[in-house]
Amino acid sequence: MAAFIRNVTFDCADPVRLADFWAGALGLTERNVKEDEVLIADAEWGFPRLSFQLVPEAKVVKNRVHLDITAERLDLEVDRLRDLGATVLKIVEREEFAWVVMHDPESNEFCVTAAGD
Repeated sequence: MAAFIRNVTFDCADPVRLADFWAGALGLTERNVKEDEVLIADAEWGFPRLSFQLVPEAKVVKNRVHLDITAERLDLEVDRLRDLGATVLKIVEREEFAWVVMHDPESNEFCVTAAGD
């Protein structure tokens, strides 16, 4: 059997708040809440899942790994994610395509691009 990604795990100060953001951002409907961890997944509990674990230290430098989100319309998706609590860090435009670098509510970077790019 080949290896696969089971969870993508975020260290965070508020697992419930961050899980709420990412569940809304990605349409993940299932959750398992423990004392200091929240796991979210799609309705079938498929993989990969997102895990949010409580840690005492704050984030201080840029992420070494980040999620890339693809949507039908970049502008509408950025607006929707802002409404959920994300902020825009920068807009990157290349000849081939454009993307937006954003922060989730705990300042973890992620990127958003359009499906046609």
